[in-house]
Amino acid sequence: MNSRKDLSENRQSQILNLLSILSPGAVQEMLLDRAKSAALAFGVELLEQDVVALCGKPFERKNGELCHRGGSEMSSIIVDGVKYGTRRPRVRNEDGEVELPMLAKLRDRDLLDGQMLSKMVRGVSTRNYEDVVSGYSKKLGVSKSSVSRAFIRASQKDLDALNGADLSPYSFVAVMIDGVEIAGRTVVAALGVTNTLEKVPLGIREGDTENSAVVKDLLASIIERGFVLHCEKLLAVLDGAKALKKAVRDVFGESVLIQRCWLHKLRNAKKYLSQQHHPELFRRMKKLMTIVRYDAAVKELQALIYWAGEISHETQGSFEEVGLELLTVHRLGLPKLLRESLSTTNAVESLIGVVRDKTARVKNWKSVKTKQRLRWVASSIEFHRKKMRRLKGYQQSHVLIAALGGAVAKQKLAA
Repeated sequence: MNSRKDLSENRQSQILNLLSILSPGAVQEMLLDRAKSAALAFGVELLEQDVVALCGKPFERKNGELCHRGGSEMSSIIVDGVKYGTRRPRVRNEDGEVELPMLAKLRDRDLLDGQMLSKMVRGVSTRNYEDVVSGYSKKLGVSKSSVSRAFIRASQKDLDALNGADLSPYSFVAVMIDGVEIAGRTVVAALGVTNTLEKVPLGIREGDTENSAVVKDLLASIIERGFVLHCEKLLAVLDGAKALKKAVRDVFGESVLIQRCWLHKLRNAKKYLSQQHHPELFRRMKKLMTIVRYDAAVKELQALIYWAGEISHETQGSFEEVGLELLTVHRLGLPKLLRESLSTTNAVESLIGVVRDKTARVKNWKSVKTKQRLRWVASSIEFHRKKMRRLKGYQQSHVLIAALGGAVAKQKLAA
């Protein structure tokens, strides 16, 4: 007895001595390796439970309805986004091989695709994915091509979900539309704002530019999927592209009120002015957008246009082109936070910013037929969706609803 105790104590001492000379990184690697081994062992245990349910316990008398054990074979299960080789039990009956229900869950390709998609969108390339995921030397199926196929499958699901989602559970008070250029192509994104001022991504389309046909196709799609108005009017917040305004007018007609994004207009006006005039331009526009009363805002806009005309006819023309559509939120009498939230396309531009960040590392853009740009944009939006919050000023949504004509029965629109 003492001899066994001495051996046990000696073994523990050896382990402690070994751990004392290992680096913290090596200790962590040992812990992860042990945890992965335990995960694999538990997976095999789950499969054994299926075997018992199908075949009964070993050495028990069997009835005619039970299957019988058929040895084992090498297979694989998924742990933390990686396929690992393991030996699984086999079950047979008079008709042949019987699939174990738990095996399908342990090998669910959607789980693998989702794990790989998550890592890819976070900035892991197909080339270094194998170095990032934790694993063993026996791990299978993490080649560059297999990661690419998994990402294509998973990102296509995100694209289908974004462009095919049922919108009928919502009713909308506003829509924001903007585009992002990716490798010489433009992807247009639409964001809806519900009656509770929640932000809902509506869909995306790809084109050469923000042309009217592309935007109309996107808007027709969201209407077909149940996009309805909560009020008599819909507020559309747009940048300066004429194609967006035309498409919105063509689809929504007299039901839409257009608010032009003042930050887009500011950036556009700066192009016509020398650097020395930029601070004054910003000061005037900032003052304009903080005015509460509509009549006072109109006078300030007129003063801005006069000031611009003294410096640059192009800048004057730029402001005359946008006109009172820059002051729609003032005309609606919206309070400060709502006016700030709905006078720019910042809400949809934040999604665009996420897309730019996630796609910055992609170097090899393929043809339009592969839908690569759309898939990347859809997955980036889905990745960001859980972080989306309601618009600032949502507590005063009733003011916006009243200004847009009040709540009405859901208006089904013609596509």
